Amino acid sequence: MKKFSLACLLTVAAPAYAELPAVIDHSAYPPSAKPVSPVNAPSSTALYDALKRVDQLQAEVQQLTGKVDELVYRNDELKKQIKTMYSDFDERVQSLETKASGTEEQAVADGTAEVVNTEANDPNAAAPTAPAPDAAAGDTAAPADTPAPAAAPSEPAEVPQPMPTEAAASATPAPAPAPAPEMAAASATEKQVYQQAYNELRNGHTDPSIEQFKSYLSTYPEGAYANNAQYWLGEAYRVKQDNDAARLAFNTVINNYPNGSKVPDALLKLGYLEIELKNISKAREYLTRVTTDYPKSPAAQLAAKKLLKLDQAKN
Repeated sequence: MKKFSLACLLTVAAPAYAELPAVIDHSAYPPSAKPVSPVNAPSSTALYDALKRVDQLQAEVQQLTGKVDELVYRNDELKKQIKTMYSDFDERVQSLETKASGTEEQAVADGTAEVVNTEANDPNAAAPTAPAPDAAAGDTAAPADTPAPAAAPSEPAEVPQPMPTEAAASATPAPAPAPAPEMAAASATEKQVYQQAYNELRNGHTDPSIEQFKSYLSTYPEGAYANNAQYWLGEAYRVKQDNDAARLAFNTVINNYPNGSKVPDALLKLGYLEIELKNISKAREYLTRVTTDYPKSPAAQLAAKKLLKLDQAKN
């Protein structure tokens, strides 16, 4: 009986079980997807070339970075150099303006004092004569046979001159010093060579100016502009920040042209150069030498100001 009941249940449940849909597992890849083929690994040669290229790029970047840093440094130093040169130029202009103003005032004062002393110490000085009347204004003309009056002598021999007093002697200006010998006249070619080199430096063409100044000094070592050319050669080297060459050029001015007009300026620039190199004691020696040996030069005034700044910085 039990077996019969079980068979009946299976008979009834079989159709229901057959009607159920098939279960599909979608947790994996869809059946339509194709398997991915494996990628071939790069060869060792390709990896070596890539690494080599990376190293080259890194080296180029480092090289460019170094050049940029160098340019930034040179730019900063050039700005300092230009600032120093313009400051030096402004100080020179102010010094010359002050000197010119004082000279003009002194000349006016000396001229006034000379006129006053002359009138006071020369009682026999003739008074200014009135201008002769116009002949056309007279009613009658002078007779033709009337002799013209003789011109009065400038210094009558008969009139004794008074002895100069002590005041007059002291007021008499001292004789003017003998004029300095003129610089040797330069030929037109020599002047042109020097002027061309100077114009190159003034226009910022430092390298051509150096070559042209050296060429001038080689051709005209004792020329009229040799002193100036040697000095401006040192200035050109300062612009290039070639301190050793600038020092040598300025010392050549001092040694080869001791009586030249650029010696005070060369000593001054040597002092500036030592300040830039932090050699303060050596800078003081040069600046003090300017104020001591050339006290009336414009460079001496600039040296005195620089020494004062050094003293203030020290305190």
